Amino acid sequence: MGKRRHHGYHGVDLQLDPQEAARIQLALDKLEDRLMMAPPGLHGVGEPADPEALRNAGLPATAAMLWARYDGLEVGAETARILPLAALEDATAEAEAEGLLRPGDRVIGEHGRDLYVLPADPYEEGADVVLVEEGGERLPEASTAAHLALGLVGEAAVLFDDDGEFRDELFDEDTGELTEAAQRRLLRRRLDMDPDAPRARLRLAQRLREAGELRAAVSELRQVLRRAPELPWAHEALARVHEQQDEAEEARREYLIAAEGMEPVDPALAAYFRARAARCAEGDERAAIAAKVREARPELPREQVEAARALIERGALAAAIEVVELGLAVSPGQVELLALRQQLAAADDVGVPS
Repeated sequence: MGKRRHHGYHGVDLQLDPQEAARIQLALDKLEDRLMMAPPGLHGVGEPADPEALRNAGLPATAAMLWARYDGLEVGAETARILPLAALEDATAEAEAEGLLRPGDRVIGEHGRDLYVLPADPYEEGADVVLVEEGGERLPEASTAAHLALGLVGEAAVLFDDDGEFRDELFDEDTGELTEAAQRRLLRRRLDMDPDAPRARLRLAQRLREAGELRAAVSELRQVLRRAPELPWAHEALARVHEQQDEAEEARREYLIAAEGMEPVDPALAAYFRARAARCAEGDERAAIAAKVREARPELPREQVEAARALIERGALAAAIEVVELGLAVSPGQVELLALRQQLAAADDVGVPS
């Protein structure tokens, strides 16, 4: 990398709150330090963007600071990229043609086939940078573009050794996948670089819940919801924690919030969240929620039958019970689900609710 660059912004008027500007400046300085210490060839950066082009690009001031320092960044031997300024328009047009964007989105980078996007309304989305997955799902990714870049480089330091090769100890010898410990390290490294990164904190909370560390999971989820209060997946994850803690009323409430948030994006998934809410309710309330699920997705009970049969065939009886009970919460008289419940109840060492 050579000597540290001058930190001026080349005549670009950023008009940014001083405190936020200082926070981004600190992230950029940390990024530069990490780039200088990284193995040669692992990352690549561009020179500062042309000041006039940057002024005319119409980027938010919080994002423009990154391109004023580096016009594009390749991380981890092109594992991820933040695009140069001149490529943003074409990348955005291509994603629009594929139907992946909302009005006002600007594509700024990519990670595999997923896209990093500046949304029109960061407050509504819960982050300045949103990850748009290949299938179109959106998740709040980073508090600023500079923090996204810093986080990606920080993650690369976990993955690659001093020779720029993947660290062998991170991968399971049998599956070749990252170990649970390695995945947690990656998430915590991202949060070290960007404490306000909602997606990383959500994923960490989900892993903590799956490991039975429920209090820690709740703590992480509360932090996610402070940053992204409308994020359906955070409410769904919190609902699952409440279920594990036998807090049915709290779980029902969070599932319904998740369903409302998911409705405009994925009605089928919203119906599934409501089905889980129905399972946490009782009496007339359960009946009312179940009726709404059947109206929105009448095929859900049949889908639960097929899913349960597939799980039984694989020997995953506990998971099959979960699927059957969810279907019966929506359609309590469904004959095939009742028959599957009876079949599962006859299996050894499997507890089925009465």
